[in-house]
This record gives sequence, C-alpha cells and structure tokens, in this order.
Amino acid sequence: MYYEAEALNTWHKALLVFLRFSIGWHFFYQGFGKLVAPGWSGEVYLSAGWGPFKYIADSPTLMGISDFTVMWGLVLLGILMMLGLFTQTAVWLGVLMMAAYYISVPPLDYTGFIYESGDQGTELYVNKIFIEFLALMLVGSFRTGRMAGLDILWKHWRRKRR
Repeated sequence: MYYEAEALNTWHKALLVFLRFSIGWHFFYQGFGKLVAPGWSGEVYLSAGWGPFKYIADSPTLMGISDFTVMWGLVLLGILMMLGLFTQTAVWLGVLMMAAYYISVPPLDYTGFIYESGDQGTELYVNKIFIEFLALMLVGSFRTGRMAGLDILWKHWRRKRR
C-alpha cells in the first residue's frame, strides 16, 4: 500500500525525498568505489557468510557475476534513486539487494553473547545493512519520485501518450 503525498506536509515530503536521495548517493558511491578499486571483489564478504551465498565465493564464474551485479547494480540504483526516476522499482530492487546482503552474512550470535564483526564494531541482529533495508522499506511506502523527481515528468509523459 502506498500512502498519498497529500496526507503529508512539506517537511515530511522533504525528509522522505532527502532520505531517498541519501540512500541513492550511498548506493552510487559504494558502487563507484567498487568499480574504480583495482581488483575489487565481494569474495571476502561472501566467504564469511553461510548457506548458498558462501558457495558463490567458491566459484569464479558465480563470483564474477556477483561482483558485476553488485557494482553496476549499486551504481544504477543509486542514480535512479537520486534522480527520482523509476523510483519505486529502484527502491524495491534496493530492498532485495539489502536483504541478500543481510541474509548472506547476518549479524548473528555465533560464538557467544557478542558477535565480533571486526573493524565495524560489534553487532547482534541489527546492523547498518538492516537499517538501510528498513529505510528503503519506508521510502518504498511512499511515492517519493512523484514528490520530487523525474517520475513527475515520466508520469505526465505517459499520460500524454494515452
């Protein structure tokens, strides 16, 4: 269910659009950083996981597909979210991406009361990936591209063509 923008005041709309743009920037910059980093691969991340995601790291072919999808997916989804173009599709694909990241290496209690996550500090159940997942779910609940974004122009163009 999507909430109508008319029920929100200008401050709420601005915050939702800024949240969408900020997540878009984060996605874009993460993807861009991976693209320009020589030899970047998600192999170390996936090797720390469990289940089917861990086995992706064992296959060079699957790892290549995964790396390509992650790098370009982050860049493309980030650009779309920042521009507010095809926003709902970009946001929900971002939700799926964050869910895959979370499920592949969940911050669970493996060795005792506190899960050690290295340079990221300690996390148990809730981590930055989960929080970004929830933020995307919130943004996806509203049509923020129609509050501010190129979805406004897209909607009018589609109406004219009918």
